[in-house]
Amino acid sequence: MSEEEIGKQSGEESVEELQNSEKIVAEDLPKLYSKRVIYAFSIIFSTLFGTILLMSNLKQTGNKKGWYEVLIFGVIFTAGVVFTAASFNIETNIGLPLNLLGALILNEYFWNRYIGKETKFEKKSWHKPAIISLVITLPLIYIILTAGAGV
Repeated sequence: MSEEEIGKQSGEESVEELQNSEKIVAEDLPKLYSKRVIYAFSIIFSTLFGTILLMSNLKQTGNKKGWYEVLIFGVIFTAGVVFTAASFNIETNIGLPLNLLGALILNEYFWNRYIGKETKFEKKSWHKPAIISLVITLPLIYIILTAGAGV
């Protein structure tokens, strides 16, 4: 008997078989935005942007209940941040810690509850959402700055 036949009889898999099984497993994994990406988008842009990314993840995993809950949370949280800042005439610096809090809730509560802490996934590229976020955010920043300058 050859070594390959002995290995197969003893339950050992060849390197090629292992690589093929890893490819199949990688293909079966959902493509999701990572927690790190959700943190970054929530802090840099707003919790609403992180909410949209997490909603995309929930759609990929087929979790409708979680999708609706995350949507409601994101809208209410973002409205609360805007209302708080406007009502108390607070400087924009309050947005960063509040957005960090929103990101923590999105990842540590909603992600862990509906996707799972130990869920394996393939990382989805953040480039397209970054471009979309910039296209939305930059004109808004321009409008706010020019309105504040009296132009």
